[in-house]
This record gives sequence, C-alpha cells and structure tokens, in this order.
Amino acid sequence: MLFAVLASVIRVPGGIISDKFGGIKTIFVSILILLFGSLILTFSTGIFPAIIGLICLSIGMGITNAGVFKLVPAYITKAIGGGAGWVGGLGAFGGFVIPPILGYFVDSQGKAGYANGFSTFILLSFISLGCIGLLKKGEN
Repeated sequence: MLFAVLASVIRVPGGIISDKFGGIKTIFVSILILLFGSLILTFSTGIFPAIIGLICLSIGMGITNAGVFKLVPAYITKAIGGGAGWVGGLGAFGGFVIPPILGYFVDSQGKAGYANGFSTFILLSFISLGCIGLLKKGEN
C-alpha cells in the first residue's frame, strides 16, 4: 500500500518538475531512478537495501507517470483526451500483466525468484530509455 501511495503522491511534484524541465528530461531521469531501484532489488540481500530499492522504484514510477502525461498534449495535439486515455489504459494494463510475470519468477525459481523478478523492471527500464531516445531523436 505504501508503494502505491508514494507513487501517487509523488506525481504532483513530478508534474511540477515536468512543467519546469520538460517531459522527456523528467522521464529520462525518473527512469534512471527506477532502474537504480530495480538493480538494488534484484541484487540486494538485505531488507534495508530492498526498502531503498522499493522507494526508488515507487518514486521513479510516479514521476515517470507525471512526465508521460506532460508529453501527451505535445505529441497528440488533436486528441489529447484519447491519448491520455490510451496512456492510462496502458498503465493499468501494466499493473495487470507485470504481477503474474513476477509470480512466474517465484514459481520457477523459488525464494530467489522474489529478487530475480525485479529484473523485469530492469528490462522495461532499458526499453523505456530506448523509447525516450526515439522521442528525443524525433524532436531534432
């Protein structure tokens, strides 16, 4: 519950940051925070590093959410509502798909799967960074 609350609350300052620095820069930095948290969660063995990793993951997700919604009006100028609906729907879809993937790691690897499952977020972070690179390249 605290993970979701932090990710939700951090969206407000994330929106302010996005307004100040732009969506792409904000998303880039927040994905790096998310990646850092994912690496900690995948490779740490203690509870305190894991808590730090979860906090980073939550902050990264919340700020990324704000940055993405900053980009919608810039890239989908004639259908902002529809674009925001797609973004929200895809976010909800991720919340539906990712937990079973994490569960698969636990089912197939036992206790080690709890940490190894967070490698899913490492992969998704790199894919997201690639997408941000494409958006940035399209701006030039």
